[in-house]
Amino acid sequence: MSSLIFFTNETRALVATDTLATSDKVCGAAFNFTSKASIIPHLRMIIAGTGCGGFCDRWLLQINSGMIVRGIDNLDFHAPSNLALLWSGYKKKFAISDHATISIFHFGFSEEDQTIHSYMYSSTNNFESKTVPYGLSGKPEFKCPKPYELPKDFRFMMDSQRELQTSEAKENRIYIGGEIQLIRLEMDGFAVSSLGKFEDYYADEAAIYLNYSDKN
Repeated sequence: MSSLIFFTNETRALVATDTLATSDKVCGAAFNFTSKASIIPHLRMIIAGTGCGGFCDRWLLQINSGMIVRGIDNLDFHAPSNLALLWSGYKKKFAISDHATISIFHFGFSEEDQTIHSYMYSSTNNFESKTVPYGLSGKPEFKCPKPYELPKDFRFMMDSQRELQTSEAKENRIYIGGEIQLIRLEMDGFAVSSLGKFEDYYADEAAIYLNYSDKN
């Protein structure tokens, strides 16, 4: 699972994610660091995913090299059926439980009206397209300072997610860590930056290398 917090209005999208990937065999164990949001420059889009790790990467590959679309709205027409088919094959290939879920988010400039449009597709409703309204949102639940300042306060929000998740049972907890990656999309292009590492980054890094060395 992942942290995803985003802000959109007509002229920009800010998307923040953590980078920690955890083991599907040992609950909460650090497995790797990974990017959970990516840019697609020729479509002026950002895609991000929460839930089952690795699936969003395959969706990115399919969009980039296996589909002919004009932009984010044209892609929205094709996304539900293509995501459902890709998810079905992905679950079979990696023996993923039917209880596993995935959510995919698209943020980008519309080819129709040149404003930011955002969409969400979730496996829980067979990837039916859902328009995401402007404003601040994300997964899982987080606390927000009032007033908030972006992108600076993404750190506060993600720290609050980590704190709220400690009250969840281990098997239900969303493990958030690594560092905070930020992607900014505006009319003149993209900017990708880091908002810093979490305090347990190096402990997670050591666990990742130890887990790898134990297997080799």
